[in-house]
Amino acid sequence: MDEEILEGLFESYGDMLYRIAFSNLKNRTDAEDAVQEAFVRFLKARCLFENEEHQRAWFIRVVINICHDMAKSGWAQKVISVERLPENAAMEFRVPFMEQDEMLLRVLELPILYRNSLYLFYYEDYSIREIGKFLEMEEGTVKTRLRRGRELLKEKMGKGELET
Repeated sequence: MDEEILEGLFESYGDMLYRIAFSNLKNRTDAEDAVQEAFVRFLKARCLFENEEHQRAWFIRVVINICHDMAKSGWAQKVISVERLPENAAMEFRVPFMEQDEMLLRVLELPILYRNSLYLFYYEDYSIREIGKFLEMEEGTVKTRLRRGRELLKEKMGKGELET
């Protein structure tokens, strides 16, 4: 594969894929590994895509799958997650490429079931239809996960209404 094409893909998707991986894994080095693995899989698969949207969806789906695999590994089971950090230590947690945001911190504390939908919707500005394609689920399921995730966030934040 042409090196310039690969560099262009990394320029286009690298930061977004890193943020998605980081929101799943909550670890800088694991997120970097997940993105690197996605590009290795791309090189091995030699995929032909219908269009740029299909290509972007493929990369997002692959990164999420890699994150799931990494989270299930024996190593990940023995590492302390953000949810178990003391409150004062959790507030020092920073997400690369993003400003400190208490709401994002709370999103990262949610179960993975809701985290990806909320993150892609609110932080990457994808539509419900696009998220459904990325996560390979019906739009109704995405809407339900967004609603339930917002409800959990309301509980965590201890506030009434969250803006949607």
